Amino acid sequence: MQTDPEVQKLLGKLIKQGILELKPTLNKRGICYLEIEENLKDADSVYVENMLQNLKNQRILEPKFIDRVLTCPDCGSPEVYSKYACPKCDSYNVDYTELIEHMKCGYIGSKDKFMQESSLVCPGCQLKFMEEIKDIALLQIGSCYQCEKCGQRFDKPEVIHICQQCKRSFTHQEAKYIKIYAYKIAEETINKFSKDLPLYDSVAEILLEKGFDTQFNIQLTGTSGVQHPFDIVAKREGNLLVADVSITGDKNDAVSLLGKKMDVNPTEVLLIDLSDRNELLALGNIYGITILNGGNEKQLKKELRNFLYTVDSK
Repeated sequence: MQTDPEVQKLLGKLIKQGILELKPTLNKRGICYLEIEENLKDADSVYVENMLQNLKNQRILEPKFIDRVLTCPDCGSPEVYSKYACPKCDSYNVDYTELIEHMKCGYIGSKDKFMQESSLVCPGCQLKFMEEIKDIALLQIGSCYQCEKCGQRFDKPEVIHICQQCKRSFTHQEAKYIKIYAYKIAEETINKFSKDLPLYDSVAEILLEKGFDTQFNIQLTGTSGVQHPFDIVAKREGNLLVADVSITGDKNDAVSLLGKKMDVNPTEVLLIDLSDRNELLALGNIYGITILNGGNEKQLKKELRNFLYTVDSK
């Protein structure tokens, strides 16, 4: 994995915390990935973006398109609002109105020109329309935008974007309309980091103290003839101990281990949970699987020694 040590350390921390997908957040600075910023305190948005692109190119991260966002061409902020402008005089005082024709005199004008207090009056012939006949005498012939400053009518206004941060105004031709992605940590990356976790050394040390012959990442054949992978397999005087490592604390890790347990029928079954979420404890009690907290190496050693002491006392 061609990444610098700082990035490798970051990936390891994210996986250990169960953060397997980096989701974008919009704020006044632009597009942010809070999980990265919380772990890399001095990283700016340019550094984070370059890092994500590098990891994507190496297929360490898998991009997932989320949306597009309009940003300021100067400062990059997505805090942008839009206004309609008159294509003739550039005024923002633009209104959307209905066009009405008085069938008798032929006057055509915007609806607001017909309004006098609470009544409708034709500006051309000054005829006041009674409520019961106005729908017959007046015909709506269309709609348009109208500039309140110069009186120009038009079908489409000019759209002007204004950045709330730097106050830059710009058109759609000048705007940056960029894609935003979430980034999922690739399964191959997760598997690699799980194999490189320092907890394996700690577990091997303690199992060796207790006289277990220990192997990592091997397969055992069950009574069905199916081969099942285990992260840790330890044997001692006819006793078979198997263990898996759950990086995210997902209940499916416990369900999977239960299936393998029923086919292989080991003496002891462990699930080392790195997530610090404690959501697997209840399932462990139901499935007959001992859950150990692997989020803290010192705590893991203590719990494993206590567990092996219980096994010996049997």
